[in-house]
Amino acid sequence: MNDKIPIDAVITWVDGNDPLHQRKMSLAVSSEKKKKNNLSKYKEAGEIYYCVQSIIKFAPFVRNIFIVTDNQVPLFIKNKKVHDKRIKVVDHKEIFKGLEEYMPTFNPRCIDALLHRVPGLSERFIYFNDDMFLIKKTQAKDWFTVAGKPVLRGKWSKSYNTMWHKKIAELFYSFTNKRPSYNLAQSVSANMAGFNNRYYRSFHSGRPLLKSVFEEYFKKNPQILRNQLKYKFRNRNQFMPYSLGWHLMIKNRGTDLKSNIGLKEITNIKRNSALDFEQLLNNVHKNPKVFSLNIQDLHLGSKSTQDCFKRWMNNLLGII
Repeated sequence: MNDKIPIDAVITWVDGNDPLHQRKMSLAVSSEKKKKNNLSKYKEAGEIYYCVQSIIKFAPFVRNIFIVTDNQVPLFIKNKKVHDKRIKVVDHKEIFKGLEEYMPTFNPRCIDALLHRVPGLSERFIYFNDDMFLIKKTQAKDWFTVAGKPVLRGKWSKSYNTMWHKKIAELFYSFTNKRPSYNLAQSVSANMAGFNNRYYRSFHSGRPLLKSVFEEYFKKNPQILRNQLKYKFRNRNQFMPYSLGWHLMIKNRGTDLKSNIGLKEITNIKRNSALDFEQLLNNVHKNPKVFSLNIQDLHLGSKSTQDCFKRWMNNLLGII
């Protein structure tokens, strides 16, 4: 990848602890008559600070770091804890311009569908959630080839269309309050791009994308975008935007598919003591193939576990 070709990073973030945001969300839940939504999913434990710092340290080629949020500013920016001109906060109003009737939204699948509208975004960008952290140095070529093609790290999986037991399970879940399936949404996205029997499964790590892929697709299919945006919360009728982008790129643009995921996901944070958690983090870092870490629902961990994570990241990033 030519280092002169700009690559940006885009991070979606929300402070679910903010009382104003909680009030806004509660009103939306009532208006949609949702009896049960996992509102705690939107709480945070300061992960955004470490996500940004990890990009600064381990992806120095990144031109801009856009943080997309809803009328909020991360505390580390308010407190001027980090001084880097590459960090830019983008409000939802900017990406929903002309689509204001769909605001406010509390649905990441709606927000993700509009990331290509971030003002000043480069053609090539890497999409992160705030619970994704780089833990080793990466180069531009780890995300885009020398020819500029996205490097996609995942694996081919059977489409939900081909697995009757999956269809039955999803039908059952549609009558419950169970959260919409992450993998189902990827399978649906693949179908939309013309892959009927399989989908290229993405994991919880940074995802390289091309802005023009989304611009072209939604210009041709504006109603698909509007149908996506009408849900205030995740819904089974939605697709996964970045997965749609991946499959469109595989089909029409050419990509470099890698079986080496380079990722470690840590789930069920409540099961780990602080001591066990630290040992787990150390073992992850020792693995030469792993350069990305995802810790899901850190806010559900004990205070000692959260403090352990912050100490470990501070040491890794050289933060005093």
